[in-house]
Amino acid sequence: MAIATKNPSGLKLKFQIGTDELTGKAKVKTKTYSNLKSSASNDEVYAVGEILSTLQSYTLLEVAKIDNTTLSA
Repeated sequence: MAIATKNPSGLKLKFQIGTDELTGKAKVKTKTYSNLKSSASNDEVYAVGEILSTLQSYTLLEVAKIDNTTLSA
């Protein structure tokens, strides 16, 4: 049976930085932050993402928590 070890999580914020004039599709940019406590709840991570987004001049589109687990025998 595999043993799961939780590693620090990550946080990815996706911003809309504009619109492509030819296609009309949104241009996006992502910012990734690492070394979040793996025990941080989804609500806590989302709150941090919203606070960090206020430091940007772009519109926040998405907050993603990236869980990192190592599996071993």
